[in-house]
This record gives sequence, structure tokens and C-alpha cells, in this order.
Amino acid sequence: MPEIQILEKPVEELNTIDKTFDLVYMDPPFGLQRDFTMQEEDGQEKSFSDHWTSFDDYIDWYAEVINNAFAKLNKNGWLYAHNNFIGNALVLSKVDRKVRDAFYTNISWKRSGPKNNIKNGWGNIVDSIMVLRKGNPYFEVEYTSLDPVYAANSFKNQDSVGYYALAKVTGEKSRPCARFEYKGYNPQYGFRITREKLEELDAQDRLHYGSNNLYKKIYSHESKGVPVQNLWDDVYFISRSEKNKRKYPTQKPLKLLERVIKSSCPEGGWVLDPFCGSGTTAISAFNTNRNCVTMDVNPDAIQIAQESIDELAQQAQNPLVDALY
Repeated sequence: MPEIQILEKPVEELNTIDKTFDLVYMDPPFGLQRDFTMQEEDGQEKSFSDHWTSFDDYIDWYAEVINNAFAKLNKNGWLYAHNNFIGNALVLSKVDRKVRDAFYTNISWKRSGPKNNIKNGWGNIVDSIMVLRKGNPYFEVEYTSLDPVYAANSFKNQDSVGYYALAKVTGEKSRPCARFEYKGYNPQYGFRITREKLEELDAQDRLHYGSNNLYKKIYSHESKGVPVQNLWDDVYFISRSEKNKRKYPTQKPLKLLERVIKSSCPEGGWVLDPFCGSGTTAISAFNTNRNCVTMDVNPDAIQIAQESIDELAQQAQNPLVDALY
């Protein structure tokens, strides 16, 4: 069973944690100079402040948090920093050089539907999740279902096995490959696969002979779907009306964190979240059989997270939570 540790301490004490991690996910304050509040059904108010002396001070603080969190990664690990675009863009110029060099990609998460009250500019419906990669970390590809129209247009060839799409086995001008002749085909830029592999596919009747090119057959029933890229538009924010699900002003959906954790931390590995909030990361780690250390300076956040984890532990009939106050 996974181990969950909930620590009531500020992020500035991150270096006191005597452990390294496969994955760090952080969802810090965004430097918006405002207070966030929400009211529970019983009338209790949950809140946190996102006020700073200046935005420059905020970026300096954010950069130091990322530097310290990056140092907590194993020699092979991922760091996901969830913020808005300006925060993640500016912080890259402030972090240590080795951290900046670890930049891998930016994930755009579509957190809501279109804004109907926009009058003087573009609707802001996307968050930035900056991804840093250290070494050669674990990664598991997630697939989503094929769009029916795309599938119908792609898998339109048919043989005795089923419907199939075509994938070129020949090279391209920008990516020349090994040159050789195969059954009358001698492409200018060679083949992407070896002669032995071509013969193996041919013996399995997995080659499609076109008038000018040779193709590999990709059958629809074998397709895993479409690999998830760095545009996430299929995970929706928890709305204010979902009172039974929303326990914290800036709470993120479980599906978002489960995607991050399952893709970037091996089962049984360790996840660090230095901004506990509602405990979504810890809950997602529990649900996916990963261990987690999470921390927050806000007592409300600690209480919410602890109650959620205790409930999960009770459901599992295993008091596994090590809550440290």
C-alpha cells in the first residue's frame, strides 16, 4: 500500500526533507495579488492569500522554489510546474542554468470552456504546466480514443484481417535512411526499416504495395489510440457548482494529477508536491499506488488533505497515513 506523508511546513523548508523523488508536481500561488476564498455548505470559509510586495519578488521566490525542488529529484526524474504562462516564461530566466537546461516542454491545459463575457481581448482558458526533465526518467505513454471521423478516413483499406491504415516504410529527404532494393522498390531516400524487418512484415502479409511507395499495414483493432501530446483539452476544471467535489479555492481535478503521476512516476515510486492545497496530488498518488510527500503552510489545506486521505485509508481498511504536524 502506498505511503502518504502530509507535512505542515513552508516550502522554504523543502531542503529539510531527507528523500529524493521520481516526480515533483507543484501548483504554487500564481502571483496574482489577490485572495482566494470559498464557502463550505456548513458556512465555513476556506481561503489563502496570493499577495506579494511586487511581481519581481514573486518570480524570484518562484525560481528559488523550482531550484530547490529540482534538487530533490532522483538522478532520473520529472518536474511539473503548474502556473500561468507569464509566470513560467519569466521564471526560466531566473532559475539556475542546469535547471533551465532541463526544460523539456510546456503543456497547455484547457481548464475551462469559452468565456462569454470577453469584450476587449482573447479569453484566457489555458494554464501552463512547464515540464523539466532530469536524466532519463520513467515515462508511460497515455492514449486517447481515436476520433471516429479520423478513424473512418484513416482505416479505409481492408483485407481478410480487417481495416487498416498505411504507414510509410520509406525515408524522406529530411530523414534519409538505408538504401537498398526490395521487390522492385528502390526509394530515393531509402527504407526506414531493415531488409530483415521488411521480409518479416512481408511474410506476415503486413506490407501494402502502392504504385510508388511501400507501406506497413496498421490494423484498426490493434491501434492503442492517439498518444496524448502537450495540449490537454480533455480534463475539465472542477466548477464552483460541484460543492461535493470542490474543497479548496484552486483545487485541481484528480484526472489531471493522475495523468501526470501515471505517466511520469513508476508504480511504487515517490512523488513530491510542495503545495498541498486540497491534497489532490496525494489522493492521486494513493489511487495509482505511488508514494507521496506533500506539504503546506496553510492549516486549512492540511486539514482538508488529511481528511481526504484518512477517508481513503479507511475505505482500504489500512491506516497507512503518516501525518506529521
